[in-house]
Amino acid sequence: MAIELSLFNNSVTTLVNHLTSYYEDDAELDIYVICARVKAPDMPGGSGLNWIVGPNGHEHAPRLLRGVLEALENGDGNGHGG
Repeated sequence: MAIELSLFNNSVTTLVNHLTSYYEDDAELDIYVICARVKAPDMPGGSGLNWIVGPNGHEHAPRLLRGVLEALENGDGNGHGG
């Protein structure tokens, strides 16, 4: 599988810009989750979610991932739920 790293770099840059623009200096990043669903012709429906959880996030990861997946599948394509 070839992965274009610019996709990740752009996503991280967007997240960092958003966080630094909307939150004060005393705010602290508590949880972050990176997830991906891989689709391939030999995997009906694609694989399960593959994910990496940031500091203190492991307790919340399953709920967060379900919410992200639901927003993407049921939303308008921009992560806004329907």
